[in-house]
Amino acid sequence: MQIGFIGLGQMGRPMVERLKGAGHSLKVYNRTRSSSEVAARPEEVLDAQVVITMLADDAAVRAVWLDSGLAARLPKGAIHLNMATVSMAIARQLAAAQGAAYVSAPVFGRPPVAAQGQLDIIAAGPKAALEKCDPLFKVLGKQVFVVGTQAEKANAVKIARNFLLATVIESLGEAFALVRKCGVAPADFLDILGSTSLGSPAYKNYGKMIVEQAWTPAQFAMPLGLKDVQLALATAAEAGCPLPSGELIQKHLKEAIAAGRAGQDWAALAGKLAADAGL
Repeated sequence: MQIGFIGLGQMGRPMVERLKGAGHSLKVYNRTRSSSEVAARPEEVLDAQVVITMLADDAAVRAVWLDSGLAARLPKGAIHLNMATVSMAIARQLAAAQGAAYVSAPVFGRPPVAAQGQLDIIAAGPKAALEKCDPLFKVLGKQVFVVGTQAEKANAVKIARNFLLATVIESLGEAFALVRKCGVAPADFLDILGSTSLGSPAYKNYGKMIVEQAWTPAQFAMPLGLKDVQLALATAAEAGCPLPSGELIQKHLKEAIAAGRAGQDWAALAGKLAADAGL
């Protein structure tokens, strides 16, 4: 396919390499032009069957795609495939902003997972557009979950799942601080978690980061974690759904960032909780 791609961040770059390696033809745009292979202007990527956006947040999507008028210039036969994590409000705006089809397909996985084409993809949008995007999903991900024809539903799933990860990090941080205060070696505690009913990848991987205090380099920086928790709180407020633990985690993330941890991985929330316990 002829693909346009906007956003060469930590996730975007390995995704572009995967698509190129599969034989797709790409025109790429990034707000920071890092090489001659990157288009000088975003409109250069619109001559494509599918335009993928992988931008950092709502503000970036609004600036690059909506406020710039780029969305309105996408040809009607093309598809806008947004694979970033955005709010429900922006998801609805993106679906309404263009005559072309819109598919929302946020992903689960960090940059090394993207480089291996092992992302989990949550997709929603018109059936025909989803089918056209399927060959791209097969290159980028190990599995695709289609959750409906309304694009924003994919964002609801991504937001809720990322919120759940935040609760895992919060609870692990509290639990590790507790056992350390009681004199138990954190590595022993992690081994017990991994060998019992809490042996899922989320607990194992984040638990290992906590034991090793592997906060840098950040694969998912703390401000991004705060953004995702705030997306969950905003979605909950809109849906009329209480999210009490979200308020607590938001408070802790803000405190950790204020204490100088903004450049650390959001798993460093456990470090903040340990410090609160006097460790």
